[in-house]
Amino acid sequence: MKDEEYCHFNSKIIGETRYELIGVRLPDLRNYAKKLLKKADKPVFEDRYYEEVLLHGIYIAGYKCDFERKIEMIEDYLPLIDCWGICDSFVTSLKQIKKNRSTYYPYVLKYLSSEEEFIQRYALVVLLDHYMTDEYLSEEYRIIKEQRYSGYYSIMAGAWLLSYLFIFHFEETLRYVKEEKINEEVRKKGIRKALDSLRLNDSQKKILRSL
Repeated sequence: MKDEEYCHFNSKIIGETRYELIGVRLPDLRNYAKKLLKKADKPVFEDRYYEEVLLHGIYIAGYKCDFERKIEMIEDYLPLIDCWGICDSFVTSLKQIKKNRSTYYPYVLKYLSSEEEFIQRYALVVLLDHYMTDEYLSEEYRIIKEQRYSGYYSIMAGAWLLSYLFIFHFEETLRYVKEEKINEEVRKKGIRKALDSLRLNDSQKKILRSL
């Protein structure tokens, strides 16, 4: 599964990480995780390599247990996250959150209050990936406005969330951005990300360019 060319390519895009890269593609890791999940014995992860940490997260996401136990496993895993690649891959794998939004939401708020950059990013990406519903819309607007961002990757996650709000709730988000004072970097980068989307039409993009 090791691919040295992919390893070199991936090392350039994931940013700084304390883990050594091997060069295994994500689909291969997902397939391997499926094999591990079928075994009776739970594997021991040493978490020395980037791909091993990714595999560990995929395994947690796929492990069958009640949601309370899943929350504990997630909590134990979060300190391992030190770059956007591990963060975002883990979040997209956590399909159970959508079925347990109200139960998990207090934990999202707890992680948003962390001073750790990638814990904040985790929470913000969870919001855009699992809470993009009418029920949580006002909460997401509140969070974007009030969040105290801890670093670049937290800010970028906030911008990503704002861009999703433009895509799925254009009129409400346009009004929100005009009326509310939000972090300027999040505002600018969020608009830029929304402009890159193929889901907004030309007239909507023209409005965004005028902001």
